[in-house]
Amino acid sequence: MPFDFNIYSSLLLPPFIQGVFFALLLFYRGWTADRLSDKLLGWLLLLNAVRIAYWMLGFAGWYDTHDDFTSFMFYFPFNNVIWMGPLLYFYFLSLTNTDFRFSKRHRKHLLLPAGWLTLMIIKFVVDFSLNRPFPVIEETQYGTKGPLADLEKNAWFDLAALLSFAYYLFITLKAFRTYQSYVKQNFSSTDEIRFDWLRNLLYTISAGVLVFFLFELVGLLNNGITYKFQWYAYLGLGIVIYYLSIAGYFTYPRSLQRLHFEPAKESAPKVTNEDIIEAKPELDKWKQRLLEHMERGKPYLEPELSLADLAKRLNTNTSVLSKVINDGTGRNFNDFINSYRVQEVIQKLKQGEQKTQTLLGIAYDCGFNSKATFNRSFKKVTEKTPKEFIESLTTG
Repeated sequence: MPFDFNIYSSLLLPPFIQGVFFALLLFYRGWTADRLSDKLLGWLLLLNAVRIAYWMLGFAGWYDTHDDFTSFMFYFPFNNVIWMGPLLYFYFLSLTNTDFRFSKRHRKHLLLPAGWLTLMIIKFVVDFSLNRPFPVIEETQYGTKGPLADLEKNAWFDLAALLSFAYYLFITLKAFRTYQSYVKQNFSSTDEIRFDWLRNLLYTISAGVLVFFLFELVGLLNNGITYKFQWYAYLGLGIVIYYLSIAGYFTYPRSLQRLHFEPAKESAPKVTNEDIIEAKPELDKWKQRLLEHMERGKPYLEPELSLADLAKRLNTNTSVLSKVINDGTGRNFNDFINSYRVQEVIQKLKQGEQKTQTLLGIAYDCGFNSKATFNRSFKKVTEKTPKEFIESLTTG
């Protein structure tokens, strides 16, 4: 197998190997643990690795061997951007909802990718069954490609694929913002399920899509751009592969099985099953019942407490309880629970417990399970860092 090692092919080889390797790991974990999100991420990584392979193998000399390797470059489906948008969106949905499964309503998202795949099959079958052998001339890359080989290899096709990907990137970012609200409304400990790495990845991909878009636009305005100039965009894609593979594989929260996020439902107006909660006297009664339970039962001491857990203990549903907390206290569930944890910490600090155990140990005893969440919540409630608060107790 020919492979010309040079600066261009060699720098694209590591991210290609990284993408394939982690794709296989994700396929295996997705199969053994029955995780759809792992399988989708595996496909996303594999498609990106294949896309990089196109430029890598081109610089490695496969276009110039004038044999089956050259034919491979023209007929293998390297240009698969049309699949990446829906895959990214489905990956997000499966990551934030363990109940997510493909259904008929998702078929519309696969129309363009399926059309592209059909086109790839048609050009291969027609050229190799009807048009082969190809004349050995320069236009056929000396007998290695037929008349349909370059059917989709044009700037307009690439631009349409990038616009499709940009659309799915947009709706994924929109759904992610809704998801952030869902997390705050339903969980008291969110560090593991905030998926900040995914948000950063989406922003990084947004920048990458913009770069590819600008490259294609420059190509349209200047009747094409050089192969070497486009190489830089693929090098950037390699960096995305590194981040996506490592963050996606190693950042897998324990609380994932409790996520049941659905963008359409979360963005729709909340309708409770008990209209009486709209009346202020009933809202006040539920609020009082909630506050009494918080004082007596101290459920906030449980690190993994969720809105569903608390609603079950109060013999109500999450819609009613969420409305009681939001309208009755002016806070979301996350802030409401963590404010109790902060007050518990403050009591222990005033009793001098920081002299016998670490501050983080006190925070864990009071229901926090993350140093970052503790510091953030403490500053939000007291407008001081824990260290500043302790110093104020000493000076006071």
